[in-house]
Amino acid sequence: MVSKEELQSTFSTLPTEKLMEIIDNKFGYTELAVSVAFAELASRKISEEEIKNYKSKQMKRLNTYIKKNISDDLTFSQKNLFYFIWLPLFTIVFKQNYRQEGCALKVKQANYYSILGFIFFVLTFVFARDTSNLTIAAIWIGGFIPSYFLDEFFNRQRQIKKLQRLFGENETAESVQEQDA
Repeated sequence: MVSKEELQSTFSTLPTEKLMEIIDNKFGYTELAVSVAFAELASRKISEEEIKNYKSKQMKRLNTYIKKNISDDLTFSQKNLFYFIWLPLFTIVFKQNYRQEGCALKVKQANYYSILGFIFFVLTFVFARDTSNLTIAAIWIGGFIPSYFLDEFFNRQRQIKKLQRLFGENETAESVQEQDA
């Protein structure tokens, strides 16, 4: 257990922004840590400008998070790529890139289209093996249409609802509307 004196010593060396983050995320820290951070901030006599800058940075982070998880979904051609070229050998580089960029929605959509592309590919050969190759190709290609609409109306709405629970109904809805505009 860390003592109050140790926390005071540690927190006195932290930048003001980090102390504000501790107070902002008070449920992620012990009550003692929050009270020591609050006392340290009070002793620094922070200006309103510093508080505005901190809040502005937090809003930018929130908007970036929302953009990467709601607004920035795969393009139509990328959705086609993952649906028709579902082999991980060919798509893993794209998915890794999305993970590194922190684009959770793109990773989920890439996996979704790869899985459904594979499923429709297998189902097409199981149920239409006695038909012509053109019919098989048409069924597989036609499977993209329901996959696309399920993604647009189910997966995306689920992401929006998840963010609304995390950040509150009004803020998220307004941010989504701003991003879509």
